[in-house]
Amino acid sequence: MKVAVVQINTVLGNLEKNIEKICQFTEKCIEKGVSICLFPELSITGYYLQDITSEIAIKPDDERLSPLKKLSKHIGIIVGGIEESEEHILYNSAFFIEDEKVKHIHRKVYLSTYGMFDEARFVGAGKTFRTFTACGFKSTILICEDCWHFSSIYLPFLEGTKLIFVQSASPGRGYRENRMFGNARVWKNMGEFYSRLTASYFIYANRVGVEDGFIFSGNSFICDPYGNIVNEGSPFEEEIIIADIEPSLIRSARISLPLLRDEKPWIIEKELKAFLEGKK
Repeated sequence: MKVAVVQINTVLGNLEKNIEKICQFTEKCIEKGVSICLFPELSITGYYLQDITSEIAIKPDDERLSPLKKLSKHIGIIVGGIEESEEHILYNSAFFIEDEKVKHIHRKVYLSTYGMFDEARFVGAGKTFRTFTACGFKSTILICEDCWHFSSIYLPFLEGTKLIFVQSASPGRGYRENRMFGNARVWKNMGEFYSRLTASYFIYANRVGVEDGFIFSGNSFICDPYGNIVNEGSPFEEEIIIADIEPSLIRSARISLPLLRDEKPWIIEKELKAFLEGKK
């Protein structure tokens, strides 16, 4: 099975134009025989939405998603946008679209509220990390800051996830030699570590381009279950990054390093309970 990461630039607040671009790249992925394509965080809306957040929010049945749903007859698509719940709470969400339906939604749990980020002013926080099935593989989706917290990886790991899809809109910070931002190197370190630790594929999509004075750092990549980066993108260009998902690699990685087999979540449960009750 082939999976693709598509790093793109978006137009702030212009859903129609962004969806049109996503469709164009998705069609190219279909031509290349890709089964699932992953787009960056807030790929259909842009990132620094602030006061227009409520204006561009969508629900799973929004007609503007119809072009993507039509293409999803041929390929699984993961995009990001502002979701409005039935209770009219706004979330930074990822949508997995397959067979003309939104089959899974992940709401960003850990909102960035430091430095240049102020997400909690405009959206609510999700409450769960769930696995879902994508092309026969148990999978999970995380959004940017989620990855910086152990719980986001640990819970899907316990459920046996094999594909970790990560969306990001990470501005470049600390430009270094070899056309790479410092934060991009940190993301690669994280992907290499988490993929090896969980014996899963780590599939990371970051956006490119400029928005509100910030340059997004690109460098999307795909890690195999042994922690090897098998394909990666550049820091500035829109492009498609493709890799093969090989079940045999997942199997061999989990047999050679049986961390899931030997994990003891009841110890975590006991210690967390004591901590929350003030006994630690």
